[in-house]
Amino acid sequence: MTWFPRLLGIGTAAAGAVVVLRPEALASACGMGDSDGNVAPTTAVLCRGIGVRDVLSGLAMTFAPSPDTLRLAVVARATADFGDAAVLLPGDSQARSIAATLAAGRGVLCALSGLTIRSDAADEEVVKSADDQQTYVWRRGHREGRATDRMSPLRRWVSEIVEEELRDADLVD
Repeated sequence: MTWFPRLLGIGTAAAGAVVVLRPEALASACGMGDSDGNVAPTTAVLCRGIGVRDVLSGLAMTFAPSPDTLRLAVVARATADFGDAAVLLPGDSQARSIAATLAAGRGVLCALSGLTIRSDAADEEVVKSADDQQTYVWRRGHREGRATDRMSPLRRWVSEIVEEELRDADLVD
């Protein structure tokens, strides 16, 4: 299911576009503007930079071509949100505390949306290998390989330990 993170990507890109066009929207929400709602030029540049980052990360989430790319875009977006929260949290104003809480909440929401991303069923298929163990074969375009080929060494090591323990407990063949 990839619609939820993609929907968050659309919302993130739209919110970023608003900040690029009206940096005072973000500055006043974070307590960085004056009482009249005016924003210093340097603050406006900072806010526009944040807006551009949000537009780009939102578009990356929206138009990611594969589940792996979408996961990477979601991780980048959640990391940016947690970074925003960490920067805003030490502030002494109530507006910054609220903005930090909202940024952390959006980071959690993005991270949770990443858990909904699954590989396409057409990309993977279960096959029996020569030693009669079930493995996944993935096919994308003209490339073909085993799922273990694209695993990190740490993940492969942990998977082997788990499989061995399950076999020792007679939970799998």
